[in-house]
Amino acid sequence: MLRTTLSEGPIGERHGEMHTLVRNPFKTKFMRANYEAAVKTYDIRGSNFIYPNTNRRCVGNAWANNFWRGFDGVARNWDHASKQTPAYAMWCAGRDIRQALSQ
Repeated sequence: MLRTTLSEGPIGERHGEMHTLVRNPFKTKFMRANYEAAVKTYDIRGSNFIYPNTNRRCVGNAWANNFWRGFDGVARNWDHASKQTPAYAMWCAGRDIRQALSQ
């Protein structure tokens, strides 16, 4: 298993609650769906974000990479075009979940 700095971080707690604690900021159906998919994946500890039966982050896909970067507060230079991509929705979901966990 490849270990990177991104894969070594915490995964947080309160899985199963985030869908009630974060607010989807997007207006378009496409972006709303991507954001909701990220929150649901986190809530169910989906294997796209967290390796099964572990507390280790999965970083083997673009969704997970962007989600965990948002979760860790890694700043990105999102221009107008890139703010219309699934990557941005994943990043925002990670950011919002981390904020919800810190409250």
